[in-house]
Order: sequence, then structure tokens, then C-alpha cells
Amino acid sequence: MSYKYNRRRALRMLKTIIAAAVSAALMLGSLSAYAVSISAKGGFVMDSATGEALFEYNADTAVPPASMTKLVALYVIYSHIADGSLTKDTLIPVGSALAAYSRDPGYSNVYLTAGESYTLDELLGAICVVSANAAVMAVGDYICGSEAGLVNEMNAWISAWGVNGYFVDCTGVSSKNRISPRGMATVANRLITDYPDVLNYSSLSSINFRGTRYYPTNKMLPGGAYEYYGTDGLKTGTTSAAGCCFTGTVSRDGKRLISVVMGSSSTNMRYVDTIKMMDYSWDVLSARGGAQQTPAYVEKPKDYIVATDLRCFINDWEIPTFIHYGNQSNGYQDCAVVMLSDLEDYGFDVSYDLATDTVTVVNNTDKDLTAGPNYGEQYSYGEDAKLELSNWDAAKVLLKSGPSDPGVYAQNTFDINGRGAVSIDELKHMGSVVWNEKYNLMVVVTRN
Repeated sequence: MSYKYNRRRALRMLKTIIAAAVSAALMLGSLSAYAVSISAKGGFVMDSATGEALFEYNADTAVPPASMTKLVALYVIYSHIADGSLTKDTLIPVGSALAAYSRDPGYSNVYLTAGESYTLDELLGAICVVSANAAVMAVGDYICGSEAGLVNEMNAWISAWGVNGYFVDCTGVSSKNRISPRGMATVANRLITDYPDVLNYSSLSSINFRGTRYYPTNKMLPGGAYEYYGTDGLKTGTTSAAGCCFTGTVSRDGKRLISVVMGSSSTNMRYVDTIKMMDYSWDVLSARGGAQQTPAYVEKPKDYIVATDLRCFINDWEIPTFIHYGNQSNGYQDCAVVMLSDLEDYGFDVSYDLATDTVTVVNNTDKDLTAGPNYGEQYSYGEDAKLELSNWDAAKVLLKSGPSDPGVYAQNTFDINGRGAVSIDELKHMGSVVWNEKYNLMVVVTRN
């Protein structure tokens, strides 16, 4: 690998990114957007009680929402519970077509069995926690006679609310579905306000569905890789057309905020985008003397990290990036860090050897990059288990530029919510790291 070649390529990429950043800055439509830099194509944060917009960026552009579509379907389902035509004990039958669809690996699902009936309570858990497509379709068939019938009711509700949007399916698979970030936040607020029971499902850390354990697609819940204090919902969404989307909700000291990001640049960037927007919005309220901001990450005995507007791109994809703040007790300097588990999606092989307590990160130029929107939600069921380190403080990190490279041991490694992270500067061994202070950007290139 040519370091000089990679550096030239990194610099060319950096110029492209800087040009894009400047262009984006010129298009920002609100003061709040200047204060926070996000990867998403659109973002919005709403005060649930007042409806006030605390952050907005391209908030009124209608785009595909992917599986966040299910929030509208959930409103219809709860409206049928409210009118007495449905209860949580109602048995929902499943036919052969939906049973087969539930086993299609291309879609987010729980396995359903033809000829079996499932309680609405079971299916609500599957919809809210796992984003199960077949589950919401089964309920739609039962209450409305068909998916088309359910979609008609969905469109009737958003029309009544004056929301700029339109749906052609109840799952979010279609690229023809359209809604704006502001519209999506309005839907979420209606759902939570009118039917707060949905939070009893969206806040679950897992469900046991007929003997199989499933984990939430929402990584900001307690115990998730991007755990954020007060999070109790709400819905992720990922398709090629929509990119990576997330509608989140956080409650602190009696105040609830609802956030929406649409078209984030990668699977985990949607959570980083959300944290940035939420942090900004809590700060706005705190400055007014309202709800107090609570740190997104609680300080640990040795170190802690926070979300940052520093943006890092590895092999052309933006990666979730954090700032680790050193302190006197640990002797570390402030530095930008990325999670080791995230590196698996950016062209690296990451493995853990229990015997030597070593994490090995190998640059694999033949590996497909899976950080972008095509990294579907069906892979989210416990994906963090790929790199669970029970004794992280003692783990070593070996960085290798290729399979034959003996590698070097990273000097600056950290614990983020129980998961390993490494300083971005350490990745110089893998290729080129270029930093531009003016635009707060880092570019890492490890491929020719």
C-alpha cells in the first residue's frame, strides 16, 4: 500500500467533502441548523407538549420514511382498540403467504407460522421492537380486510392532521411512501399523546416471541450501543430509497422531546445525528430555565465520551464519531474515537480472542463496505453481540494494515457503554488520516 498515494487520495476526498460541507451550510434554513452538523438529509425536534420546533433542517421536504411508516399503521391499530373493535387478546390468524413472507431474509420480521393465530399483544411487540413487516400486515388484514384497507385509513388520518405525506403500503418497503421530518414528528406525537401505551412496547430491551429472543432495532434504548438517557422509543427505518432513518423520543423531568432524522449517511449515524439534535434541543430548553440537560453519557470511573460535531469519513462513508475527554485520573489526552464494532462495516475484519484478550482489526480491501443505507434492519437483532467484551478494560487492540502485517498495538483505547473504542489517530497504521481543523473534518483512507 502506498502511503503517499493514499494521502493524495485522502486530500482529494477532503476537498470534495469540504465543498459539500460549504454548500450544505449555504442551504441551511434555520439558526438551529447552523449550530448542529448532521449527516442526515433532514432533521426535526419537537417539544411534545407545545408542538414547538426546537431544531429543524429540511424539515418540510417529503421523502421516503422506510419502516417509520409503521408509526401511522400503529395509530390506526390503536384507534381500533379505542373504538372497541379490537383488544390485545384478539387472535390474529396468519395465512401461508404471510408466513412465507415472514421468513424472507430481505425483510425485517419475526417468524410466523401458517394456520397459527397470534394475540394482538404479541404482534404489537413484534412491530414496535423488531419492526416486523408480516406482523403489521397480518393485523391490517384482520381489522381492515386487506393491506390496502389499512393504508386507506392511514392516509385518512394524516390528511385529517394536515400532514404533508402519502402512503402506498403499511410497512415502509415502498419507495413511493412520502412524509416530511416535521410530518413524521407530528405522527409520532399524535401516537404517543393519544395512545401512550405504545411506549410500553417501544421501550422494551427485548421480546420473547414464541420461544425466540429478539432485540430492538433502536440502539438508543438502555443497554444499546448509543444509549441516551430518557429514551423510551420509537421507530427505526432503513431502505435503499430512504437511507437510514429514526424517530426517537426522550422524556426527562416531565418534558418529552420527539426527534426525526431522515436519510442519515449510515446505519449508526442516525443515532449520532439524533443525539446531536437532542443535545442541542435540551440545551435550548435549559437556557430558558426549563428542563435540565442530562449528559448523554454518564461519566465512568476512568473516562467518558460525548457526541461531537467533528465528522469522520472512512473509505468514503461517514462513521459515528465521538470525543473522548481525558482527565487527571486516567492521564489520557482529548481525542476523537470510533467504536471497534462500527469498523466492521467500513472495510475491516474485527475479531476477539478470549485466550489473549485481544481485539484484532485487519484492513480487508476485498470486503464490501456495508455502512450505508443498504445495511438493512434485518441485521439489527443483536448485531452488537459481534463484539461483546466481558472484560473490556484489559483488552488489547492489534491494528493490521493487511492479513500478513504483524500489526501494532493501539495505545489509546476506551470503553463506551461497555463496548470498545479506539482513537481515530491510531488508524494511521492502516492508511492515511487527514484532519482539517477549519471544517472540523477527518478523512481516513485505507483502500487504493
